[in-house]
Amino acid sequence: MKKNTIFMCLSLGLAATLTSCSFDNKFEAEELGETGQTGKLTLNVASGVEFATGTRAVDESTYQNTDNYTVNITDNKGNSKFSGTFATLKTRLPLELDLGSYNISASYGNEYAASRDGFKVEGKNIFTIQAAKTVECNVACAPTAGKILVEFDPSMATYCDLYDVDFTGTAALGTSVAHWGKDDTAPYYLAINEGGETVNYTIHLTAKADYAGLNGEEKVTNATATGSFTLERNKAKKLTVGANYTPTTDGGLKVVVEIDESTNDKTIPIEVPVTWI
Repeated sequence: MKKNTIFMCLSLGLAATLTSCSFDNKFEAEELGETGQTGKLTLNVASGVEFATGTRAVDESTYQNTDNYTVNITDNKGNSKFSGTFATLKTRLPLELDLGSYNISASYGNEYAASRDGFKVEGKNIFTIQAAKTVECNVACAPTAGKILVEFDPSMATYCDLYDVDFTGTAALGTSVAHWGKDDTAPYYLAINEGGETVNYTIHLTAKADYAGLNGEEKVTNATATGSFTLERNKAKKLTVGANYTPTTDGGLKVVVEIDESTNDKTIPIEVPVTWI
C-alpha cells in the first residue's frame, strides 16, 4: 500500500484574523506593514511515521510524541528566533514575531547509514508573519530512512548449513555493508535519499554436502545469489528467502526470493540464480 507524505502548509481560513502558512518569500517587513509591528504564529507538528507493519527494531511509537521534537525557527537572514523542543514552544504559542518570512524545521532522532536502534524524522516549512494577524503553520515530519526485513523460509535449513544476507548500494552506506545473519530478526533502518535508492542484496549460503554444486569439475558447497530493489523513505521492504532443489548434473539448488512492501500487497516469487564459488 503506497502513501506519499507531502510537506505543505494548509490554508485553514478559521477567521478573518487567521491567515494560511505561506511559501512566498518575496515579502519583507516593510511591505507587510509598518516597521516595528508584529504578528503571531501557531504551530502543529505531525510525526508521519508510516512504515509498514511488522517486526520492529525500535519502538516506533515513541516517534509519535512530537513534544520531544526539536523545533528551529529562523528569519530570512538566518537569525535564530527559537530553538528547543516542541513542548517548550507550545508554552509560548501563539509566538509573537516581527513581520517577515521565516523558515521552520522539526526533527527527532539521529540519522544512521544503517541502524537497528533508531532513525531520524524531519520536516520543514516556510511562513510569513503579517501585521496584527495570526498564521497557523503545519510541519509534516517523516523518516529519512526506509526499513528492510529478512525472513528465511524453513527450506533454507533443509538444504543449507549456513546462510545470510548483505545489503549494499545506498549513498549513506558507501562501501559499508548492512549484514543480516542467519538468526537475526530485528529490521534495519537504512538512510535513503529523497526519491528513493536502489538497495543491492547478496545472499551467501553454504549448501549441505548432498546439495552441493559444481565449479568446473570441482564439487563446492559455497554459493551466492544477488539482486536489488528500490527502497523509499518511510517505506518497508521484506525479503522472504527460500530454497528448492532439483537434482542436476551441475547442482540443482535454487534460491527463491519474495519481496513484499506491505502486508496487503501480493508478492511474486523470484528465482535468483546461484553462483557457486
